[in-house]
Amino acid sequence: MLSTPGRDPVAVVGPGAVGLALAARLAGQGHPVTLCGRPGTAPVSAVTSSDEHGMRTVDVEWRSEPARVHLFRWVVVATKLHQGDAARAWLERLVDSDTLVVVAQNGIEHRELVAPHVPRHQVVPALVHFNAERHDRDRVEIRQDGPGLVIGDDGPGRRARPLLDRTGLGVRIVTDFTTAAWRKLMVNAVANPLTALTCRRVEVFADPSVRNLAVTMLAEVAAVGRAEGARLPAEAVEDVLAWIDARPAGAGSSMLADRLAGRRLEYDGLLGAVVRRARTHALAAPVCTAVLALVAALDTAPSTRAAAHDTFKNQEQQ
Repeated sequence: MLSTPGRDPVAVVGPGAVGLALAARLAGQGHPVTLCGRPGTAPVSAVTSSDEHGMRTVDVEWRSEPARVHLFRWVVVATKLHQGDAARAWLERLVDSDTLVVVAQNGIEHRELVAPHVPRHQVVPALVHFNAERHDRDRVEIRQDGPGLVIGDDGPGRRARPLLDRTGLGVRIVTDFTTAAWRKLMVNAVANPLTALTCRRVEVFADPSVRNLAVTMLAEVAAVGRAEGARLPAEAVEDVLAWIDARPAGAGSSMLADRLAGRRLEYDGLLGAVVRRARTHALAAPVCTAVLALVAALDTAPSTRAAAHDTFKNQEQQ
């Protein structure tokens, strides 16, 4: 039986924007936090976070070698979806039968990411609804509107809630996590690829041709989600477009940011997951499949990244 979190040490795997945000909030509440990052990268010994209440710096411990960590009762996995191998290398050292693992990622395959190192009853899939933007390696800006984390109303979720409540980001616990995950995936599987491919922010969805493309993709995603058991109403496509339209001017996406920074793109766990599940249910998803192929080709062509950066800068100057 897991104890209440108290001020137990917490390991955070993945020092990206989400990982830094969660590490900063937990360390700020007195939890000793160990950040687990890639070998050879510059260490992070303190994290500075800013939000509407101001700025705060907290100390953390840094580890870049799995062999140098010990077992933890609480682990947060906040790596990108395509960094699953790196996450699993850490989990081999961090997790035992008493560990609860919060997987704070995009997509719908949270439990698959950490298998076989973590049994299902020790995994808490968490949908991230707060916005975190990393500045340098040790600074993160946090913005949110409403609950920042969504978890399922099951045994692992209820055990993890006291720890997640301490982040101050707001936790919503839902009985139908499948529907919540597919609602978020509808946004991520369409907005991320289309902004990355066009090198434009959310204003691109005002373009009639792009909007029509988005409508078709969203309808395909919704059909797959329903086949997976998600309760998505007929107006789900319009709801997602309305949400995108309401984003602040200049809002982008994580995939666009990764493309402009020359990083690998997180497409396989988003649009790739949709296409895989469509095939499982013998559903046609031709437009999502075509866009997935384009994004995958983009990700394997590093020479296009500098051109993407130049294109984006030119657009900003016009």
